[in-house]
Amino acid sequence: MVLVALVLFLGPIPVLIGILGIAGVILVLRFPLAGIYALIVLLPFNALVSQVAPGVVGTAYGVAKDAIIGLLLLAALVNRRFNRAPTSIAVLVALMALLPLVSATFTPSLEQALYGWRNDYEPLLLLVLVPAFVEAHHVRRLLTTIIVTAQVSAALAVATWTQGIQWLLDIGRLPVPAGQRFPTSLFSSGSLTPRAFSPYVAPNELAAAMLISIAVVWCAPGLRTSRRLLLTVLPAAAIVLTESRSGLFGAGILGAVLLARAMRKSSQILSVGFLLIAGVVTVAAATLYIGGALEEETDTSFGGHAASLQEGLAQLLVHPLGMGLGVVGPRALQFETNYHVESYWLLLALEAGPLVLAIFLILLGLLVSRAVRSRSLVGFLPAAALSATLVSQIVLPTLQESPVSFLLWISIGLATVMQMQEKADPAFLSGEQSPTFEPPRRKALSAQGKSRSA
Repeated sequence: MVLVALVLFLGPIPVLIGILGIAGVILVLRFPLAGIYALIVLLPFNALVSQVAPGVVGTAYGVAKDAIIGLLLLAALVNRRFNRAPTSIAVLVALMALLPLVSATFTPSLEQALYGWRNDYEPLLLLVLVPAFVEAHHVRRLLTTIIVTAQVSAALAVATWTQGIQWLLDIGRLPVPAGQRFPTSLFSSGSLTPRAFSPYVAPNELAAAMLISIAVVWCAPGLRTSRRLLLTVLPAAAIVLTESRSGLFGAGILGAVLLARAMRKSSQILSVGFLLIAGVVTVAAATLYIGGALEEETDTSFGGHAASLQEGLAQLLVHPLGMGLGVVGPRALQFETNYHVESYWLLLALEAGPLVLAIFLILLGLLVSRAVRSRSLVGFLPAAALSATLVSQIVLPTLQESPVSFLLWISIGLATVMQMQEKADPAFLSGEQSPTFEPPRRKALSAQGKSRSA
């Protein structure tokens, strides 16, 4: 009777969402690992669901990730699992989560401050929450889930790109309502064909997510080289169709880093030398390409990026304590008080002060240092993923989009679990490198079962 009354009073869709929400809360609290799986599978399609089903469904879908993070935090507190993450990472994440709250005093409203914290700092909690609940024998399945989801996302990107302008009409991005700006970021200069972007909100975000996914493909255990190449095809095609310069530069950097990693087995000197040469070549190529584009005025977006960075640096001197939590970045444009800058690093500094940026860079340095010292493929994943998104972080605010940032920090969190396992039990490395990787714990159980049957 109560259910019938709720359906009649609220409608079937809100009631269904409520039932699914209650079931989800129980499931995540009982099995926190299910929450991590849900984040991996649901987040890539957040923007698409919001476009196709605006209103209650789209809002509920978007809020689901915040609810899962909150439930994981609650479960970690109740079960006292925060001590499972490396102390250095946990301390830096705590500082990144708490210090920006000081800049909230400069924010015009509490709603804007909370929204800013949710977009820029909440995703970093995954660096602690993933190690809190994930065991070493879970990592391979979670990485496989990321790879499969990436294949679906890339296939959707290619399929929607073939629809051209019609796809923008189908999801309501065109025609543009009166008073709103035309989505110029979806088109290259002088082109009438949209760049690939779905299921993400924009092309650069799609490219960044695909780069992280490719890093996962090449660092996941138990895959033959032929399978890695096959699984790279769709994400690579999606990156090309985005026409994202940051994506293409990131792909080049990722390739150089992975090659240097492979060379380290034969010669560490050769590996370092190759990486240095690749870095010089990349910087030289980028300088020549950007300089030529600016001189010939074939692409005005480079000038816009440069002007934005220069203006952002000037504003940083004026606001040493930050402009206010939630005031900076594309996500702040929906509020009356906002400032746009085309750099995630400058976004953090302008929003919460240079100290927060310094802590973030220290955190990145720590993650890369741990990855470079790791002897396992998965343990090296943070270095690969962060190097692939380095250009994007410096010149674009792509990490303010939660589908991209959640994917990055979940992947790095999984690598952290394997780094800790490597430190506790170096013997697992021999199995991790083989195509039929089976975690030590399962191998031991399997051996016990065989001895008993014998």
